[in-house]
Amino acid sequence: MFRFEKEQTVLDFNGIKIGGQPGEYPRVLGASIFYNKHETVLDDHTGKIDKPKAEALWNRCMELYDITGNPYFIQIIAEFGEAFESYFSWFDSIDNKTPFLMDSSAPAALAHACEYVTEVGLADRAIYNSINGSIPQENIDVLAASDVNSAIVLAFNPGDPSVVGREKVLVEGGVAGQAKGMLQIAEEAGITRPILDTAATPLGLGSGGSFREILACKAIHGLPTGGAYHNMTVSWTWLKRWRKSVLAEHYKGNDVLLEQMGHHHFGGFEGIKQAAWSSPDIGCNILAMALGADLIMFGPIENCEGMATTAAFTDIVLAEACRELGGEVQDPNHPLHKLI
Repeated sequence: MFRFEKEQTVLDFNGIKIGGQPGEYPRVLGASIFYNKHETVLDDHTGKIDKPKAEALWNRCMELYDITGNPYFIQIIAEFGEAFESYFSWFDSIDNKTPFLMDSSAPAALAHACEYVTEVGLADRAIYNSINGSIPQENIDVLAASDVNSAIVLAFNPGDPSVVGREKVLVEGGVAGQAKGMLQIAEEAGITRPILDTAATPLGLGSGGSFREILACKAIHGLPTGGAYHNMTVSWTWLKRWRKSVLAEHYKGNDVLLEQMGHHHFGGFEGIKQAAWSSPDIGCNILAMALGADLIMFGPIENCEGMATTAAFTDIVLAEACRELGGEVQDPNHPLHKLI
């Protein structure tokens, strides 16, 4: 669709390339696992899991990677250090190459994760998620002392969701109690492989800035950029009400209407509810990818099927546009080469 004048950084994670001009490399897909109430988690404190079920989910991602050419990062979520240890150990036992995001709302758990991956030699695969306005100094110090050199750097400004506000967080600081910008904090913490996150904010609360910041991050900083844009769907309260009440009132139990509209062939009422949810969920990610996002953290790992075809479709379009603009696809396993 377009090319950035700014030279674009391409980062290498054990052979997975992320960044560059739109269309040069496939979008990287981030799959969340062990999130709150995930069915694979048997004990979220100790990290006891249903290993066969978790492995089957990850294996399917790898099968889709082989089919489409879109690589995956796994986004490991935990609220306790002990759980992180268990999850990392399990993942390394089934996959000793793929990068993983360390994600938690508990700073102490993330600090422990940094120390643990350094101790066991997994730090080169670990991505800290995230350096943001609320990161405690203790975590900055632990991150700097660790061998972790990659992190998600969040452009979230609670007081100003515009592109100007988001850039202020990255560069100037003075937001959410941090005197320094997030990029400076990242550099001082030893992060040499930063990935910018444009901070998906809810509809009506700066969602436009979340998407426009993709262009700004790539044009100003030239760094790999992305985000968890599915959170816009999750936080859309109107859609929740629509699925729960309006659609139910219109369709549920109305077999005549379902038959007339052909919905009996597409999962009936439950299929309609799912379509109402999945359509904007997929659409927000297509929009982000079309604007140049390199990393799409699409949420629950179970959604890998829909995201695989979504990303492959978008990448083929981007690759064709890239060629028209004088660029060239840089990955021999790009969807353009595998699926056309």
